[in-house]
Amino acid sequence: MPILLAEFLLQQRESIMSAWEVEVRRIPAAQALPRLALRDGLPRLLEVVASLMRRGSPGGVGDGLGDIPDRHAIERLGEGFDLRQVVTEYRLLRACVLRLWTSRENATHRPEAELVFHEAMDEAVAASVSRYSLARERTLQALDRISTAALGSADAAELLPALLQVLRETVAVVDVAAVLLLEEDVLRVQSVVGSGMAVGDVVRMGEGFTGTIAATRQPLLVRAARTDSRVSEPSLRDADLSALFGVPLLLGAQLMGVVLMGSRATHELSEEDQFLFRAMAARTTALLLQAQAHAREREARAVAEASLERLRESEAGLRRWAQVFKRLGVGVAVVDATEERLREVNPAFARMHGYSPEELTGRRLEDTYAPEARGVLPRHVAAANSKPSHEYESLHMRKDGTRFPAFTHVTAFKDESGRVEQRVATVVDITQRRAMEMDRQRLLGAIEAERARLASVLDQMPAGVFIADAPSGRLVMASRQVEVITGRPFHPSTSMQDYMSDNGVSLHPDGRPYAMEELPLTRSLHHGEVVQGEEMLIPREDGQNIAVLLSSAPILDREGTIVAAVATMVDVSERRRAQEASLQAARFGERLIAIVSHDLRNPLNAIQLSATQLLHSEALPERERRLVTRIARSGDRMKRMISELLDFTRGRLGGGIPIQRTAGDFRAVVRLGVDELEAAWPERKLAFRVEPGRYEGEWDGDRLLQVVSNLGGNALQYSPADAPVSFKLYDDGDFVVLEVQNPGEPISPEMLPRLFDPFRRGAMAGVGGASSSGLGLGLYIVEQVVKGHGGRIEVTSTAQAGTTVRVTLPRLPMA
Repeated sequence: MPILLAEFLLQQRESIMSAWEVEVRRIPAAQALPRLALRDGLPRLLEVVASLMRRGSPGGVGDGLGDIPDRHAIERLGEGFDLRQVVTEYRLLRACVLRLWTSRENATHRPEAELVFHEAMDEAVAASVSRYSLARERTLQALDRISTAALGSADAAELLPALLQVLRETVAVVDVAAVLLLEEDVLRVQSVVGSGMAVGDVVRMGEGFTGTIAATRQPLLVRAARTDSRVSEPSLRDADLSALFGVPLLLGAQLMGVVLMGSRATHELSEEDQFLFRAMAARTTALLLQAQAHAREREARAVAEASLERLRESEAGLRRWAQVFKRLGVGVAVVDATEERLREVNPAFARMHGYSPEELTGRRLEDTYAPEARGVLPRHVAAANSKPSHEYESLHMRKDGTRFPAFTHVTAFKDESGRVEQRVATVVDITQRRAMEMDRQRLLGAIEAERARLASVLDQMPAGVFIADAPSGRLVMASRQVEVITGRPFHPSTSMQDYMSDNGVSLHPDGRPYAMEELPLTRSLHHGEVVQGEEMLIPREDGQNIAVLLSSAPILDREGTIVAAVATMVDVSERRRAQEASLQAARFGERLIAIVSHDLRNPLNAIQLSATQLLHSEALPERERRLVTRIARSGDRMKRMISELLDFTRGRLGGGIPIQRTAGDFRAVVRLGVDELEAAWPERKLAFRVEPGRYEGEWDGDRLLQVVSNLGGNALQYSPADAPVSFKLYDDGDFVVLEVQNPGEPISPEMLPRLFDPFRRGAMAGVGGASSSGLGLGLYIVEQVVKGHGGRIEVTSTAQAGTTVRVTLPRLPMA
């Protein structure tokens, strides 16, 4: 039955492809291709050619072939075929078809159909060649850009971003590209271009889109990444990608990672783009391997340089140790543990024994010991061999036979089996140390003797004494009187804080507890303060608080550094109780005086009133009048005495003599006082001089009149009868000053500080100490009135100038 070429192509397609595969396998590049990859789109090519032949028209051959030549060219370019090998595949396919068809007996030739066949094959060859050339040129350009980018990248951290950027610029539809490298059993994102995955993201092997590519080691393309179940990575799903293509980075059978590219604009990635991506991935793998190799080389070089530097340092260290060995002031000896001979000694060891190093090298170790000390040497050797180190003292012998004590430290060095090979001993001549130790013992004995004598002296003192070290505050010693006063046995303490914790907190006289830094001993220890007689309350063991006076002072060394502090404690409880009793008695007497002087006024007023009435009686005889006059004068004197007593008690018990200020002129007060004195002392000469100035102010006129009267009366009473008494008043700015001056014998220096004490009487020179009342309260009241006005009073007394009392008063009350 006749058969046309078109039907032959359809019916015998498998036979044709099998014969063609046999021929193509002779091409070196095709020998490694799998059968599926070898046949790829060519069976479809035969179907398209047969369809064109049936139509009988050669027109539209190129459109009819579609993308078959393109896909074939891209596929072969990816498999490593060159252009000649691609053309050879088509040539062999044409030859196989014609050979098999012409060999059939029933082959029917139709020239027009055969023309279409040859035109279709020629068109396929031309399209494939053109597509191969374009794709190859584009691929070479991309790979060249990758290589150029890699030239300036020393490691993967710099290389990967540059490669991804080239990929994104080469494939226009790519919106995001990422490289993930294998780390143990996970893939970690190392570099990203575009928005999508983040550097550091981790994907497990076999999970998600990326993990599947790594596990299968096959490229993977998805055309709907938003919805495809194989894309489970959150970052890829959130990137809103349409097409997603991934390729494993393989170096032979070793997986290095995965590279991805994705597009939001299209669901399709062309065969050429996929091929280009795979080619760039392959080049990336090689460059990445090269970068890793360079990194390993740098690390190896750094390690080698570090090792070399350590070796140099080790050699320098050995040289330094050799210098130390020779120059060390301590004797060092290396002993062979097998023969117990000196293998090497340093100059110090040799000098110590009176030899040169060469003389000692090779000698037995025991030759350096005194004969009487050699018996214990085996025991020390055994101890040194059994322990990491061993120390002992022994007696060595010099070359001249003299002995010296030495301290030896031995370290044993063992081999890998644990056998001691050698020992290194450091030897120190301790002759000076022994002498110093003996001196130290003698000194300690002397110190202990001195300490015992000091303790005996302290125990005999009536005051308690204790000593503390600086800066810790450790109490190291206390006298027996401290235990008597506190009622507690003394125990040395590590610090003042510990002592107070054991013995209770001391108190201020007002009951406030002492802070640690307030204690006198602490102030002396830390600040060098000298404290004199500070009163405090300390708790006794029976719960009572006793009053003591505490004094403390620092103890300094020659450089002035505080090394300790000493404190004394005096029990003043009985004295305080006696003082309190005396004070209570004094206060009672003062209250009694105040009560008596107040109650004496009533009968005295009655006496004065009766005397006044009798003096006004005309029938009173002269003799009786003189008696009544004497009674009246005595009553006035008693009244003044009572007034002074009341002022005294107000000053002592009532917070001071009360002062009632009113505006006035001080000159009038002084003038009135001088006039009263002139009337009382008509036979004496008084002078009153007022300097120019202002004398207005606020005063208590009656009290200041009392001041003028008492000062003038004392000056008149204790000065010669013919001596004048002068009063001088002058302006001193915010103050006015009154001076009362009289000539005569001066006041003794020892009496001046006590002039204003109450109840001081006696025939004293100058202003004396008694008032006109004779109670000795006049000057005391004067001082209290002046102080009440905020002023001051001063007394000067010399033989040449006489005695001057100066009273300074502020014009207005002072704040």
